[in-house]
Parts: sequence; C-alpha cells; structure tokens
Amino acid sequence: MFFSVFFLVNVFSYTIYDLQLAVGKREQQEVLKILNSIDYDALQIDFKCEVILAYTDLYFWGHGDVKRYQDLAKKYVDALLETNYWKVYYAAALVYGHYVQKNYFLALIYYKKVFDFAKKAVEYGQDQYLAHLLYGILHLETPFGDLNVAKDHLLKALQLNKNHIYTYVELGKYYEKVHDCKRAKEMYEKALKLNGLEIWSYINEEAKREASERLLEVERKCTSG
Repeated sequence: MFFSVFFLVNVFSYTIYDLQLAVGKREQQEVLKILNSIDYDALQIDFKCEVILAYTDLYFWGHGDVKRYQDLAKKYVDALLETNYWKVYYAAALVYGHYVQKNYFLALIYYKKVFDFAKKAVEYGQDQYLAHLLYGILHLETPFGDLNVAKDHLLKALQLNKNHIYTYVELGKYYEKVHDCKRAKEMYEKALKLNGLEIWSYINEEAKREASERLLEVERKCTSG
C-alpha cells in the first residue's frame, strides 16, 4: 500500500503547467528534473505531448547532449502518430521542424512532413490557436508557403487567443510583406502592450524585442513612403 501511494505521488507530483513553465523560462535543469521524475508511459496523451515538446525544445535551445533529447522526442512522437489528436501532430511538426532549423540542408527531406503534420494539427484542432499559429508561421516564413493561407491561420489564431504576443508579431510581419504599414504598426504596438502568459515568458520577451525592432523599421518605411 505504501509503495503504491509513493508511486502515485512520484508520478503525478509535477503537472503539465510545471513543465510548461520551466520550458517557457528556458530553465534546463528544472526541465530535466521534471522529465527525469515522471513515468512517461503512465501519462495521459496531453502530458506526453508536453514531454515531447520539452525534449525537442531542449534540442533547439539547450546545451549538453541535445541530440539525445531530440532522439527521445522523435521516438516518442513517431510512436503516437496514429493517434488522431491535434497536439500529437503539432508536436511532430515542431520536432521535424527543429531538425530543419538546426540544419537547413534537411529542409528538402523534412519540409513536406513538417507541413503535413502542421496541417493535420489544424484539421484535428480547429479550436486550438497554437495549431493555427504554427501553420500560419510555416506559410509566412518559409519558401514553400502561401501568404493567403498564412493570413487566414494567423487571424484565426488571434481570434482564438488575443493574448499571445507572438501572434501579433507574425501578423505584423505578414502586413509588412503585403506593404500595409499601418496594420503592421498596429500589430507591433499591440504586441508591446501585452503581458502574455507566464508559460511563454522567454518567447514573450523575444517577441517584444522583435516587435520593437520591426516597429522602428515600419515607422521608417511609412515616413519615407
């Protein structure tokens, strides 16, 4: 009885939010502490996806044996791909997308997988802003994208969540690309006013830095135009 209770406490002592918060602050030691303390096989699918996202994030911005983290992320996500759940495909798009971001030569091998996974994330997660945001970003910022598709999904992401700072930054970039200085400026100014969720703390700061830089450039363009 004691062992059973101890096992349950050990497995469930950390929550999804704990992991998201550690990842969001880019605290590698805390992320690893959480990952090493949980029993992956005992987790619900949502939590499994967060574990996968944590490992692939460590691969992207962490230090040490990051290849091992990515190997685990790929192993776990590949095993879940038959599950018709939006976050599985969202995680898969990021796992394979991080390969490309680390090595652009892999774009020719993985870009179709990344787009297909992101599209499935949207199909299974019509009400999930992260799925729309990711799909919109892929279409906005890669050579294989479609600007009209990017606009539709970025606006949908904004409709679903008006407090995610990076959505405004990406929309600002979209409006810059279509030469709408006024709307681009509005997006960047809105990004700078928001606080954003704590689980996105590092990305929030990064987004605000980018918004500030882009706003100066847009103001210069608008004035010179």
